[in-house]
Amino acid sequence: MINQSEFDRLKSELSGQDPLIKRVKLSDIDLDDNSLKHNSIEVDGSRIPVSNKFFNRLGQMVNLNAGLINKMSKNEDKEISTKLLQAVKSYSETRDGGQEFLLIGDKTSHQVVNITKANKYNRLSNDSLFNTASTILNEIPDMHIESIDNHGGDLKINMIHGSQVGYEKIGKDEVFRFGISLVNGGTSSRVDDFFYRLACANGAVARNLQTAFQFGQGQDTFRELLTLMQGWAKTGFVPQTFQDRLERAMTTKASYSELERALYSVTNAIQERDVDLKQNLIKGAENQFFPEFDATTKRIFRKGFNPMQLTDAQKRFIKTDATIWDVVNELTWIGSHQTVFDLKNHKGFKVEGGNLFAKQWDLEHAGLAQI
Repeated sequence: MINQSEFDRLKSELSGQDPLIKRVKLSDIDLDDNSLKHNSIEVDGSRIPVSNKFFNRLGQMVNLNAGLINKMSKNEDKEISTKLLQAVKSYSETRDGGQEFLLIGDKTSHQVVNITKANKYNRLSNDSLFNTASTILNEIPDMHIESIDNHGGDLKINMIHGSQVGYEKIGKDEVFRFGISLVNGGTSSRVDDFFYRLACANGAVARNLQTAFQFGQGQDTFRELLTLMQGWAKTGFVPQTFQDRLERAMTTKASYSELERALYSVTNAIQERDVDLKQNLIKGAENQFFPEFDATTKRIFRKGFNPMQLTDAQKRFIKTDATIWDVVNELTWIGSHQTVFDLKNHKGFKVEGGNLFAKQWDLEHAGLAQI
């Protein structure tokens, strides 16, 4: 739990660490023949560095297929992709010349990382997000700050209600507390669901279980949130579908694709420069968190197939011995605890686990194949 002094310290540290924004029109952004090659644009006569993903976002703003730009970049056709982007941008200027956009800059990397339509930018400042959390603590009885995560450009203030809910039908240790996560993303602020499993101190952030709330403009939106929260507090913030979803997660097998995705998300986050040591750490992480992956891989080989040659669509049909809940638990445990593996942005696995819990699972309706 986060106490008041820790909350105040983090607020002081993170307030002001917001994206830099500049309001522009498409005509203010100049692309020359080397813009994509050198990752730069010109605005008001100044050369500005941009991230690798910026031109994909710019392409999306002018309705240009981002996959086409990616394909051209991979084939080293930067000159062609530059000409195409210049032409489509010029056409958009004549059609929607008055449309305003926001260039979004990152203070750490000193480059523009995104562009969005100005009327779609609904992000609170970090200071306002902390003030929102303070108001909720004052207005909603028995609310607490469980953790504050700042990773991958997102700030999350995870809040839980004091009520504890047990699911003895599932297991005597299955006791949870529920709440919300106040999230500042790249271009918007929103409220996600948050749940906390007491047995292993795992926290998970999930979207659209109950809240699905996004901040708009003005105080009316905030008053709407408080009204909603007062209603959620009466039920301890427990999403109506949580128990049913938990029961199904504990009986639905994870597919080979889902398990592989979880494993690789963890092993790809291992920060180790020594190649041999990193391979040992990767194997250790697999054995500790996802041992079912190796067992399934060996079973696939025994059946006469090469897992390396299977498509993701094919992997979705292959059952593993891990349940969805097993995988969710491992991911949220990694996100809630320090490990020996030195993972980059390890708290992000609270979101990875929550997203897996909330999504439609590959084998959720596999039983229907027998009808």
